[in-house]
Amino acid sequence: MKSDIWRFLVILFGCVWLSQPLSAAAAPATFASATVKLHDLELLDQDGKSRRFQSDVIGDQLVAITFTYTTCTTICPILDSIFVTLQKKLGARMGKDFHLITMSIDPVNDIPKRLKAYSLKLGARPGWTFLTGSKVNMDKVLVGLDMYSPDIYNHPPSIIVGDGKTGTWQRFYGFPSADKILSSLTELQKARHH
Repeated sequence: MKSDIWRFLVILFGCVWLSQPLSAAAAPATFASATVKLHDLELLDQDGKSRRFQSDVIGDQLVAITFTYTTCTTICPILDSIFVTLQKKLGARMGKDFHLITMSIDPVNDIPKRLKAYSLKLGARPGWTFLTGSKVNMDKVLVGLDMYSPDIYNHPPSIIVGDGKTGTWQRFYGFPSADKILSSLTELQKARHH
């Protein structure tokens, strides 16, 4: 009798579990054209240097942008690992042809010193910029990128790829591979020469 009850509970649990939607981690990454508004506000990089978002950080560069906070233990480490892999694949083109940007969605706690330690932990090389700043400025920049979330613990996984020169932007939803991001950056670079 007890074994029948346990068997029933196991089957019931399995049915409930299988009926749940796929998590973001299990779902394939998708991408679409994106409309963004680049606010040229003062932010701080991982070295504490003041930099204006549009004119100093984006400029006319080809960039990939991700969004994280340093105490995250769920989706942020996955996004960060994608950028670590992308950095390796970029090789000598890193910081020359393509630039990586990681923006904190928790600017109150992610001060430059903390971002610097985080960038070192990830092995970030020149060409990978980490940004924070006043909450007011960061929130406005995130709103312009359509990445503001009032609850940092529930922000969507997303990576934006764009060309600051032409104003062409794409958004990846979920967890795209480093190869997909690199392919998108390369296509944007080729489009400049046509």
